[in-house]
Amino acid sequence: MTTRTSLSTAAFAVAAMAGTTISGGAAHAAPGQHPQPRAIDATVITEVTPVGYIVSAVAVRYNATITLDESDIDESAFTVDASLSHPDADTAAGARTVVDAYTSSTPAADGISEPGEYVILELDANDELAAATFPLDDFTRFYDLDGSYTVKQVSTLRGDDQRVNAHPGRTITSTAVVNPVVDDYAAGEFSSDEEVVLPYRLFTPDSDAEKRVPLVVTLHGYGESGTNNFSQIAGNQLSVAFANPERQADHPAFVLAPQADPTDPAKGAWWDPQMQHAVIELVEQTIADNPRIDPDRVYLTGLSMGSYGSWGILPQRADLFAGAVLVCGAGDEQAAVDALGDMPIWALHSVDDVVVPYDVAGSDYRIFRALESAGHDVTWSEWAGDAPDAEQESSAASARAAAEAAGGHHIFTTFPEGTTPLFSHASWIPTYTNDTILDWLFAQ
Repeated sequence: MTTRTSLSTAAFAVAAMAGTTISGGAAHAAPGQHPQPRAIDATVITEVTPVGYIVSAVAVRYNATITLDESDIDESAFTVDASLSHPDADTAAGARTVVDAYTSSTPAADGISEPGEYVILELDANDELAAATFPLDDFTRFYDLDGSYTVKQVSTLRGDDQRVNAHPGRTITSTAVVNPVVDDYAAGEFSSDEEVVLPYRLFTPDSDAEKRVPLVVTLHGYGESGTNNFSQIAGNQLSVAFANPERQADHPAFVLAPQADPTDPAKGAWWDPQMQHAVIELVEQTIADNPRIDPDRVYLTGLSMGSYGSWGILPQRADLFAGAVLVCGAGDEQAAVDALGDMPIWALHSVDDVVVPYDVAGSDYRIFRALESAGHDVTWSEWAGDAPDAEQESSAASARAAAEAAGGHHIFTTFPEGTTPLFSHASWIPTYTNDTILDWLFAQ
């Protein structure tokens, strides 16, 4: 299960230079010693966490291989500062806290220490400047991370056969950004028969070319709307939960993530019928273009505005989808009763949601009540959205077992008042970090 994080400040230490001589700006090792490495560049490493897109590490590149054996690198040997800017926001600047440091052959924060040109500096996710986004007019906006981080090596690194001298007077500025998982999505643009243009991202799995695998279609919420073809996969874990390596190892799948732009009258939000038709056409085209997709295992999931869109799409094309996970949304009760009695759907909603009300006409809670009144079995479940991970997994497993024992297709989960992380609308946080729920979807 994905580790949860929340988004405060840093402390760092300084030490003295020591060791080799410096001449003409170049470092020279004594005879018989390794050449003296020097930091020359840095790469920002991001992560899409349960609470959003953060800078989780910086990879400092040296001009030689760092071989410190099994020696631990003192985190206080480095200082890291961020300066986050955007045309529509004040610059946010300050220190980040280094919580782990190790050598690596690649700019990847994987926790694996090995000889290489990089020193990976993992950063505290609780830092005030950890988040690489900010809200503006109800939308998630992304800071420009190019050149946004600076690093200094302020004390010497020592191993059994190598010493990397401090250079506290030198500042290394980041020149690249790596977005693990997110960078693995290909970008595209689709034009529907009604001339709706949808930017989209498609993740393609690494798996046996002869084996057919599912397709997961993810519809983002209002905050991730726009035209950057990035917010819908980086704004929260809606999409990357299905593309991350741990899930792909057990459940390889294509992951399709279109983006809506409700500020453009020619496009619209997911509740716009033309947008729904465009999504259906894009799904069909994606299946046609990728023979490895199993057409009997196409899944739909959406949060908030994306859940509204999903409740609109599913009754139109129940034949196209094998199952759905829908979060804090609403739709047409009668349309669901008429078309979705046999469609496996797991819906989740906070009882105190202040954005999309829980118990009003058309809410997903009311839809499930209508399905039950029409004679369709519904399994009702409830657990705290901020409970420990193991407890939430256990509660979800009990709900799944109860539904399977009853032969029912529908599960509804309520998050009690005051238990949803961040704020009451964010039911997607405990949803897409719950492996049991995602496993249930892949079983359909």
